[in-house]
Amino acid sequence: MPVTAVIGGQWGDEGKGKLVDLLCEDMDVVARYQGGANAGHTVKIDSDTIILHQVPSGILRPDCICILGHGMVVDPSALSEELDALEQYGISTDGRIQISYTAHIVTPIHKAMDRATGHIVGTTLRGIGPAYADKARRLGIQAVDMLDITRLGQYLIDRLKIGVQQGEFKADELDAIRDEMQSFLYAADRLAPMLTDTIASIHQAMDGGKNILIEGAQGTLLDLDMGTYPFVTSSHPTVGGIAAGLGFPVKNIDRLMGVFKAYTTRVGEGPFPTELNDEVGERLQEQGAEFGATTGRKRRCGWFDAVAAAYACRINGFTELALTKLDVLDKFDSIKVCTAYELDGDTLPGFSAAIHQLDLVKPVYTELPGWRTDTSDLKSAEALPTEARDYIQRLEELVQVPFVKVSIGAERSQILTL
Repeated sequence: MPVTAVIGGQWGDEGKGKLVDLLCEDMDVVARYQGGANAGHTVKIDSDTIILHQVPSGILRPDCICILGHGMVVDPSALSEELDALEQYGISTDGRIQISYTAHIVTPIHKAMDRATGHIVGTTLRGIGPAYADKARRLGIQAVDMLDITRLGQYLIDRLKIGVQQGEFKADELDAIRDEMQSFLYAADRLAPMLTDTIASIHQAMDGGKNILIEGAQGTLLDLDMGTYPFVTSSHPTVGGIAAGLGFPVKNIDRLMGVFKAYTTRVGEGPFPTELNDEVGERLQEQGAEFGATTGRKRRCGWFDAVAAAYACRINGFTELALTKLDVLDKFDSIKVCTAYELDGDTLPGFSAAIHQLDLVKPVYTELPGWRTDTSDLKSAEALPTEARDYIQRLEELVQVPFVKVSIGAERSQILTL
């Protein structure tokens, strides 16, 4: 049976969680390969809105096994709270979550470091960057260290002392950090039985003919190497992160789905060529309920950027695409799409040519007619207004990859197959 990967094509918040939830209906295993509690995947089921940060969206399907790969930085405290929340929704997680022995761990110390500096680039302040930095500096701790809580506690004490000596923490923060350390150790002890060799686990599933879905967090344009550095995440949401974060060969992926919002959004700092700092941007923000699922911050909004989207399709090798929040555009008389960038009067050849000076480019737009029709109740793609289908077709022409799914609302059922 096929292996499917779902990757965000923009600056995150594309609606990957909802697509993964839909695809999970036929999946035996769902695996995350990077990021941590900075992710926010929102799924609406009946009257319940469930936001997942670290647990793969497959947990909402009762027979799915969920893998947290070694490319992640796992926050035990936040993950323990997430498990509690799932249990309140009546979702059993017993025996269904596997955490890699070698995934790195986010500690209260990392969160304190992030609070001190993360605002500079607009991070989620969840300790993700400092945890990945410690990993690169060979100072990090891995999930396997949760098997010895006494040793782990001593590590935290020693690391805190070093931080104080180096001036990383303010004196008035120390009591709060120590309090967080106690709940952290409790959570680590709770999660220790979930540790396993996830590389062996996912390969056994593949060899056994299981349906596997691989789930990314954030989006392509936030990739540490290929995104809008330094306003990026600390890992690799792109397809290359799958091999690095799960030990799973990319050649074994049968379907590589890119997810794009019907317009563009961004949270935090960084360049954004199609950003609309006007009434139209406010309309997109309000009608799309554009608030970060992790931070609650307003998302910056703009028209669809086909230059950036084509770049995401090229570097990931997407075989198919999904378009989300098409219904947000229902009330617009006309809709614009960025088809090129100009700089100093010259048209640039593509996103990678502009990525180091993206804040200077001028977007070139094509204007398309809106459909002025409510699409949220439609039951088939054939029922979409002509103008909506023309809009999707124009995006396909620009990015050279077909859209196979389109979302027209927040409900699990509001996804049409094209």
